[in-house]
Amino acid sequence: MDQSSPYKSSYRSEIDGLRAFAVLSVVAFHAFPSWLRGGFIGVDIFFVISGFLITTHIFENLEKGQFSFTDFFGRRIRRIFPALSLVMASSLVFGWFALLADEYAQLGKHVASGAAFISNFIFVDESGYFDNATETKPMLHLWSLAVEEQFYIVWPLVLWLAWKRKFNLLTITVLVAVISFYVNLRFVKSYPTETFFWLFGRLWELLSGSVLAWLLLYKSDVLSQFKLWVDKFVVRIIHSKEVEVEADGSTTSNLMSFFGLLILAYGVIRINESLSFPSKWALIPVLGALLIIASGSKAWLNRVFLMNPIAVWFGLISYPLYLWHWPILSFLQIVDGEIPHRDARILAVLCSIILAWVTYRFIERPIRFGAKKGAKSVVLLGLIVIVGSIGVLINKNDGTTPYNHKVTYISDARGDWEFGKGLVKNKGYQSTSSNPPKILMFGDSHIEAFGPRIVDQYQNGLVEEVAFVTHGGCAPLPNLYRNEKKYLPRCEGHLATFFKVLESNPIDVVILGGSYSKYFDSRHSIFIDADGTKVLVSSEIGRKKAFDSFYKFVEDLSKKYKVVVMSHAASDVRFSPKSILKSLDKGRSIPFGVNSNDAPFRIDRKLEVEMSDLLKPLGVDFVSQSEKVCPNGLCYPLTKDGKPKYKDNSHMRPFFVREYMDILDPYVLLSK
Repeated sequence: MDQSSPYKSSYRSEIDGLRAFAVLSVVAFHAFPSWLRGGFIGVDIFFVISGFLITTHIFENLEKGQFSFTDFFGRRIRRIFPALSLVMASSLVFGWFALLADEYAQLGKHVASGAAFISNFIFVDESGYFDNATETKPMLHLWSLAVEEQFYIVWPLVLWLAWKRKFNLLTITVLVAVISFYVNLRFVKSYPTETFFWLFGRLWELLSGSVLAWLLLYKSDVLSQFKLWVDKFVVRIIHSKEVEVEADGSTTSNLMSFFGLLILAYGVIRINESLSFPSKWALIPVLGALLIIASGSKAWLNRVFLMNPIAVWFGLISYPLYLWHWPILSFLQIVDGEIPHRDARILAVLCSIILAWVTYRFIERPIRFGAKKGAKSVVLLGLIVIVGSIGVLINKNDGTTPYNHKVTYISDARGDWEFGKGLVKNKGYQSTSSNPPKILMFGDSHIEAFGPRIVDQYQNGLVEEVAFVTHGGCAPLPNLYRNEKKYLPRCEGHLATFFKVLESNPIDVVILGGSYSKYFDSRHSIFIDADGTKVLVSSEIGRKKAFDSFYKFVEDLSKKYKVVVMSHAASDVRFSPKSILKSLDKGRSIPFGVNSNDAPFRIDRKLEVEMSDLLKPLGVDFVSQSEKVCPNGLCYPLTKDGKPKYKDNSHMRPFFVREYMDILDPYVLLSK
């Protein structure tokens, strides 16, 4: 590269300023999501920066004939492993004292996958309906580090082989980037989680930085000429032709920097979690980052906003700050059991900044620079293996520690779910056997809860052939549309599958069940399609339309089948094992002699009565679950022998359904 070029690969403080923008956006989004809804695009900015810097390093060393995989990976190890090992080890130590067994077991798995840089694959597998909320996964942010590390492993090898074979590096880079971008657009709706977490859906973002690196290394003279041409054009518009000689490229650099910062500001404000992402929306942070990097250190806005000492300082600590902030916020929410108070979150961010500086100053810098680099790399590699191995052992030990084993019987209830076990998978549905079903159960996870009881009864020769057409979070209601990213692909075609199974089998009885309280009284983004117009169910007209649609649906079914409508399960946060644990203690251990059943509570049954009255004219059977769960109107979270009835706020555990919930027996048992 021309050493007089402003793009030479020596230290560029404006890139540290861009890192500061990225990391502070992510931290603000995690700590105060309602303030900066699109702050998560900071990760995409990091991807562009990584692609640019790493590819620049590889190209330069290939050009000089000095590229070494040992040197390359040694640099990566000394850059990434010190802070990562510290944060993961600290999280395991804190979790030993603060987490419940299942939480600690999950943390162990996430630390192990983080050490192996496969977190992104693990989190895709954990994205099920009943999985823990993202806020309670202290290592969740390591998915982006996994993507980058996978890039660091694959891309240098590709470039090295291409260089040896004398292939055109730009052609290969652009081709792979275009394919990756196509995959992102093609599958972001059908496979949103995989596209978000996996490398190939993100590779184009990293490679956009790689393309810029190639252009600045090998075509810097062409870019300089282009900037001069644009400068002259702009100067002619603004000034007279006499000042044409003043054009030196700085105007173009300033415009690039201005539009880059403007685009990024628009992105953190406009983009939000309801949008499909990455998709086309990721072009915003990618383009903004590229413009800023390409504008160079001479751009005025870069000097003022990105190269000032504060921005550069945050850029230097951006990596340890990214690592520290999320575990602290996550642990805070886990221990509190709810979203922490604003002041607590502010304190958590300040603590993260302090820890990030300490990590950078006393751990990261001394290890990255100085003598004995090879020995340091070997020690760090051994350290990350040890931390990951400890995570594996914790997971294999089910996360039990001296501090949480006393409450294991309650905490274990949160993962207690058996639907699907013992059922046969058919096309579009599951059933008690491969024989044609006579009973069809349709709905969401609330009707799935009866699966274990149906399976047991069938294995004992007590029930008819039963089929389940269900999806967690998908309403057994026509014309309902749930505008949430993870439900769109899951619920699409749910009703069509139901009718297909209904028409192709000798069905006598149809049992409908679902979390009607979440659908009819929803605060979520749930819409009813009313004559081609989507109306929020939470609105007065939307609720009426939803009830009318449900009535018509049940009426049509009742003309051909015996229809049973089962009410939603009694729902209250006090049923949740998390809530039971919190009510029993001030820390994370239960005092002896305290019982949450000492404070029974009542639930609102207004919607149940409303649904029952609505369906009375049809003559269909309406079955209530509430009386079984809350006898005489009083709800007890635990059974008499101290077992939690529920796995969360509204889903009953398999043992409770098996032993107590006989409300569907009259409709499924074989007639004698």
